[in-house]
Amino acid sequence: MRIPKEETKELSAFNNEKNVLPLIKDLDLDVPEIYYDPETRVRITRWIPNAIEYKLCPDEDKIERVAKILKKFHGANLKSGVDFNCVALLNEYRSHIKDLLHPLDDYYHLISDIQQIHNEHILCHNDLVSGNLLFTKEKDYLIDYEYAKDNDPLFDIMSFFTENKITDSNLRNRFYAAYFDSPLTPIQIKQLSIYESFHNLLWCTWANMMYDLLHEEIYLEIASDKYNALKISVQ
Repeated sequence: MRIPKEETKELSAFNNEKNVLPLIKDLDLDVPEIYYDPETRVRITRWIPNAIEYKLCPDEDKIERVAKILKKFHGANLKSGVDFNCVALLNEYRSHIKDLLHPLDDYYHLISDIQQIHNEHILCHNDLVSGNLLFTKEKDYLIDYEYAKDNDPLFDIMSFFTENKITDSNLRNRFYAAYFDSPLTPIQIKQLSIYESFHNLLWCTWANMMYDLLHEEIYLEIASDKYNALKISVQ
């Protein structure tokens, strides 16, 4: 059962899930739904026995299984008609921050790099944290479509890498081999690098905002973690 935080109910990131859930139903990737109220965003789904999230899954092939999930998801070429404007989202999060934990504005030059990427946007998940990828012996799941909007699939791939701290080039190459039908082009490699830095900036800003709103230590930790990753990714 998901009950959204009262403090986040007005944020624009969550306003498309009601459009996405009917679109992805036939993909058979989500857990079965029992109840959903699009106004309150309260959602109840069936409990999946023995499901293990990505980070806790011991299976050696789990990274290839994520690649297969995303290839199926992106390969459907669905469009919700609502764009995931990551620059607008960054500015929205920044506007809610009163006390900046880190000098994030020093990295706003990344916006111009993002605006130079013009790949086709299709439905993407945009929030590929470990807990949204569930594995069982019978089936694998992609859950929680609150951030799902139309975006560049390369952004989704980097969401998975950055949210799960996958920096090992061997693991990334294994993912690429399972996801792409041909080797990465130099342009794709550059774009993935840009998205990596922007992800760190975006979610550091989000964590800073959440810490401002809720004053919970977990958001302070996330902000610091993302800021350290940001500094490394732009070197």
